[in-house]
Amino acid sequence: MSGGEMILRAVLALLAVYHLSMGLVSIFFQRGAAGLARGLYGIEMGDSGQRFSYALRMLGLYALAFGFLLARAAMDPAGHRSVIAAAILLQSVRAASRLASAGTLRAAFGVAPARNGLNAAALVAQAGLLAWFFP
Repeated sequence: MSGGEMILRAVLALLAVYHLSMGLVSIFFQRGAAGLARGLYGIEMGDSGQRFSYALRMLGLYALAFGFLLARAAMDPAGHRSVIAAAILLQSVRAASRLASAGTLRAAFGVAPARNGLNAAALVAQAGLLAWFFP
């Protein structure tokens, strides 16, 4: 296994752990999800209500499914190129969305511009590493 493949597998594994963890927390421990959102993204959720709670659970299910696919890709990157391509696209669009929605994130969730930029940069770095080592 080359050094590039080891890095690719590590990035995929970290993304898998992140998505699986966030999915489980979003589904089963919503107060914990609010704490993670605050710690990881600087987002203040407040009392979001039942509609938001339901939507968070549904997003958690998507995170679990994607985390599972990322874990499979970490075990066999060449056999899961489409999953890696989807991850590159997702992380890139998430970064663009954070930047395009900076005003909304600040007004609705209290996300400071510097924090938003840092989070967007992390997403770009993840997408970049996946693209650079794409099998």
